[in-house]
Amino acid sequence: MLLKVQLLLLLVICFNCIAKPWRLCHEDKEYRPYIYVAPENSLSSGLLIDILNQAANTMNIELSFTALPWKRCKQGVKDGIYDGIFAMIKTEHRSKQFAYPADQQSYLNEVDYIILYKNRSFLHRAELAGKLFSEKGKFNIEYYRNIQMYGLQAPTGYVLEQFLKQHNIAAQNDYDLNLGIQQVALGRLDGYIVEKRIGMERVKVLNQYNNVISSQGVVKRTYWYVPFNRHFYNKNKSDVVRFWQNIKLAREQILHSD
Repeated sequence: MLLKVQLLLLLVICFNCIAKPWRLCHEDKEYRPYIYVAPENSLSSGLLIDILNQAANTMNIELSFTALPWKRCKQGVKDGIYDGIFAMIKTEHRSKQFAYPADQQSYLNEVDYIILYKNRSFLHRAELAGKLFSEKGKFNIEYYRNIQMYGLQAPTGYVLEQFLKQHNIAAQNDYDLNLGIQQVALGRLDGYIVEKRIGMERVKVLNQYNNVISSQGVVKRTYWYVPFNRHFYNKNKSDVVRFWQNIKLAREQILHSD
């Protein structure tokens, strides 16, 4: 009996030795406080990394993180180069490409996408007058289209960028977050749509706190997930489902205490 127990323990130890880390890909942009690559060690850091590592540690799973341009991340997960991707909004199209949790509570974070616009600009005045957003808080696309000057922008490849193009209210030029905020401050871009906490953190870093402010209304309230490559999910279904469930617990602990 003792020999069987020892052999079982040896098998478990050997399995852990050869188990490969789960390979997760994220965008290579600095989106503090959620995610960034620490300059001192080139390692991925931030609140989302903390959540994922805590969720994995309870299962004795090692995670490896790779930072790439967003489109390359998505393609890499589709091709099986990486096992999962974050942080990704769920859409019908993406649900056909990646495996998402069936439990809607197993999300990585609940987020608000707002408009960063220039202080005392025509968008600021429109919102103060109650015209930019409806009484229920919905973004008034038709009203904005009538007063549009340079258009709105969102990060390239994101759901919000597609939303702007779909409604013909996107700016002609593509700007990353840093340049977008600077263009808003100069009055050369009507506004930049971004997750509120990320946007305000970057406004502060760029020292534009008095020039660029956040809309009080929310363009889109949604969830971020960690979807997986479908083949990887089918091969490791029980572990992935458990990982998603652990994300929920880790999220509640880390974000609520932040």
